[in-house]
Amino acid sequence: MPMSSFIYPKWNAPTRVKSLITTRLGGVSACPFDTFNLGTHVGDNLDSVLQNRQLLASIIPNEPFWLNQTHSNNVICLDDMLPNINNVLDYDASFTYQKNKVCVAMSADCIPILLTDKKASFVAAIHAGWRGVENNIIHKTINNIDMCGSKIIAYIAPAICKDHFEVGPEVFDIFMLQDKNYEAFFTKKNDGKFNCDLTAIAKQQLLKLGLLEQNIFLSNMCTYCNDELFFSYRRDGITGRMASLIWLT
Repeated sequence: MPMSSFIYPKWNAPTRVKSLITTRLGGVSACPFDTFNLGTHVGDNLDSVLQNRQLLASIIPNEPFWLNQTHSNNVICLDDMLPNINNVLDYDASFTYQKNKVCVAMSADCIPILLTDKKASFVAAIHAGWRGVENNIIHKTINNIDMCGSKIIAYIAPAICKDHFEVGPEVFDIFMLQDKNYEAFFTKKNDGKFNCDLTAIAKQQLLKLGLLEQNIFLSNMCTYCNDELFFSYRRDGITGRMASLIWLT
């Protein structure tokens, strides 16, 4: 596949940590999933999705551990597991200490977060929609890894930006109950709804968990704004899914 089909995170991860983010380019799916859709649950032709996954698998060490993401705070350790396309588990984050096991988070506006540490002792991938962020999926993942936050490095992959992520007052209220300081990341609109900077909230949670500012990296790319490069559920409704992948060599 052409290199232009992927985004390679720019962060200070050790060299034995490998990561990439797919775009909507380079696959075989037809409109509106054109062309590199990796989601089996969005209405795309299954054969096309499996062809796309095979294309992806051809450039990485092993088949990724695909998860059935349900906007939960469920986290799984992939050590001692084998990928099984017929037994997809209900989790929204995964991590491993073993090499050549590929963690993956799928998205089409939600926030994918990749984690590792300065010694490359583990890697993790988190799928963080607003429900997951509110339900502390980030905290639970790092708690399961059981590592001091100051040693962890994070990359927040492309996601929907504040200008296009509109939520109702009930979502605002949920976050205010959790932390009133989150108010800075919401802008109230004339109709009573809010624009929410979910990426900023995720970053704030990482900082609270002890990560250092200089070890949190943002792609600063919006899935909604760039329709040529990214799928976006908020923009298109029926659409495909990208994948953010990370593994140890």
